[in-house]
Amino acid sequence: MKMYKVIVVEDDRIIRRGICQSIKWNEHGFIVAGEAGDGEMALGLIEKEQPQVVISDINMPFMDGLEMGKKIREISPETRIIFLTGFEDFKYAHQAVKLKAYDYLLKPVDSDQLLSKAKEAAADWEQETKKEKRIIESLPYLQQKFFQELMKEGVQRMDVEKELAELGVELEGPEFAAVLVHSPIGFQDECKRKLTEVASSFFLQSDFIVMNIDPNEYAILLSLEGENDVRKGQMAQELFHSYNVLEHSVTITLGRTYPNLFELGKSLLESRLAMDLRHIMGTGRIFSFEDTVSSKEETEDRLKELESELEIQIKLGIPEKVRETLNQLNKAILEKKSVPLTDLKILALKFSTMLFFEVEKWKKEEINSFNSSDVYQDIIKMETLSKMIEILNRLIQQWCDEMYKKEDKNHFSHVDQAIMYIKDHFHDSTLTLKKVAEFIHVSTPYLSNLFKLEKGFNFGDFLLELRMKKAMEELREGDRKTYEVCEKVGYNNPQYFSICFKKFTGYTPAEYKKQFK
Repeated sequence: MKMYKVIVVEDDRIIRRGICQSIKWNEHGFIVAGEAGDGEMALGLIEKEQPQVVISDINMPFMDGLEMGKKIREISPETRIIFLTGFEDFKYAHQAVKLKAYDYLLKPVDSDQLLSKAKEAAADWEQETKKEKRIIESLPYLQQKFFQELMKEGVQRMDVEKELAELGVELEGPEFAAVLVHSPIGFQDECKRKLTEVASSFFLQSDFIVMNIDPNEYAILLSLEGENDVRKGQMAQELFHSYNVLEHSVTITLGRTYPNLFELGKSLLESRLAMDLRHIMGTGRIFSFEDTVSSKEETEDRLKELESELEIQIKLGIPEKVRETLNQLNKAILEKKSVPLTDLKILALKFSTMLFFEVEKWKKEEINSFNSSDVYQDIIKMETLSKMIEILNRLIQQWCDEMYKKEDKNHFSHVDQAIMYIKDHFHDSTLTLKKVAEFIHVSTPYLSNLFKLEKGFNFGDFLLELRMKKAMEELREGDRKTYEVCEKVGYNNPQYFSICFKKFTGYTPAEYKKQFK
């Protein structure tokens, strides 16, 4: 049985020894190759042992897990890191996303769960290692190197014409363009043949070349003349149709057409930039570089404003408004078209963490069916904006379901309970929003916002209208003095009552009484 190396890094000696000794690592294909109390001590071990898996606390003295993670990427880049930390430390998870940590588990961690994640990490390492070996053995190395250098240096520093000549690329022109084809599951032999076959049906063999970028992506470099620029789009459409017939979803991006061979690099970069925005533009479709240029100048301020609104609405406990604002954020990102995928993952992690917290508040007395680690994995693997919206909407729906379960048991929402209380106590001159909030066991700001968002009016307006209508009834139906009505509807100052009454009805109490005599 193949044995994988694991190193445990934890500043709490008891927890560290517990992880090392309570789990029967050897029986499950692991060797504990070392342990350390902080990141600084661990680095020497990791560089020497090159472990497949590192299990590390994030918050440690001297050198914390995140700083250690950055250095691991340099000395042992293939090592999978599983971070451990408390639920409230979102800022660590935020940075863990950037470090591409394999997983992020919340303390206290169950031994079986930790072992399971270590197995998954080792299996992922094994799969990735085999994949990289196949790539090195099978892909045309020079083609890959060319694209890597182009993306790194850009057309300004690279002599594209010279580099292409060294690769044996001879395109006559007079115009040139590039098309990228991306498949999320990689290109099988049948798919590769189909790509060349389709290109051949539109262009002469001397007018195009198919170049391998990586297992998931190919570039088609085109020599164009006259009407051939139109045929570039037609070829893309036929490619798209052909791959769908083969039940392979592909994304195809088109760079612009240029009059010089050395400018072909610009078209390649444009198709690359467009492809890198497929998480926003959508996968499984065709689009050009021009399509990715925002038609509206959606400012950073607007996105930040929507993010702030989401935070406030989640904290206020209003899932319907959260869903509405999330849809607005989705539209704003689509219009901006330039939000990196990493930033989307950070947003998803931030708001999923907040939503988890809200759901937990409504599930106090129930068994927790959530697995935050699974959602975290979904976020790490997500490739599109639509997937982010799907993940967050799923959590919002869970929140709604749990909230309304509780509300069904209580029969009334918080605002309904507040209104019932106010109707029963409006005659109390000391009645305040704070007193009502305390009665139904919520915070004053929370109840204030709920009134406005759920009913469309605020507490003060509702109480004033209720008291004035009751005062109007009393003045119409009885022969009571103004000061008596004033006290009966919750005012202890007759002058202030008269001012409020005239403002509400347009009449003083005395004038109003006369109309019904």
